[in-house]
Amino acid sequence: MESNTSLEAVEDSPPFIEQVFDVLLFDIAFCKLEPGERIRQSVLASQLKVSRQPISHALQLLKHEGLLQDSGRQGLQVTPIEPEYMRLLFQARRPLEASAAALAAQRVADHRASDEECEFLRRMLVAGQDKVSAHAPAPEIAMAEFQFHVALYRLSGNTVIEQMMNGRWAHIMRALITTHARADILVAWEEHAAIADCVLRGSVLEASELVSRHVQRGGIALCKHLEEVLAQPSPL
Repeated sequence: MESNTSLEAVEDSPPFIEQVFDVLLFDIAFCKLEPGERIRQSVLASQLKVSRQPISHALQLLKHEGLLQDSGRQGLQVTPIEPEYMRLLFQARRPLEASAAALAAQRVADHRASDEECEFLRRMLVAGQDKVSAHAPAPEIAMAEFQFHVALYRLSGNTVIEQMMNGRWAHIMRALITTHARADILVAWEEHAAIADCVLRGSVLEASELVSRHVQRGGIALCKHLEEVLAQPSPL
């Protein structure tokens, strides 16, 4: 997921499908296309200045990712955010993240991690902490969360973990943006700092345990806040 994409004109040059997919993925992840919003191919084709064919292919890929769903005769709509799905996602995410942290710490301990990989994790930690301190908008903090975890995946040396999790982060980010619980954000970044410290010291078991608890706590808190947000009456 690229942080500099927006719902603007995509140049009419190959690869159409990937370009359209990236634009729509970004806008769903950042709630520019809101949960439940109907998707109109003709409108998208006009906005992106491409034919309907790449639009159609990209929409099917997004449907496969669970970000779009059928809406009867209305075609497709952005999938609503469901607390139960997020609970299952965090349940599946927990062992993957713990493995990434353990692998990253082991690579540091074995002196196999590059200076660039370690520095990337440090930079993403500081960047996120700065966003939190500055009370940055929810989308910016959600992106910082994503980038911190990407840095952890890359330090692990396991590209499969990054590939598997990249497909899920759009779900996580839009849920984080929807809830934007300040207290939980502060706790999360305190946990990130502790995780980074353990990983960069090469403390394998401690890093794995910290990440496991971080994901478990974060998942429980996120689902609780989602239920509270979704229980509120819709504005007229």
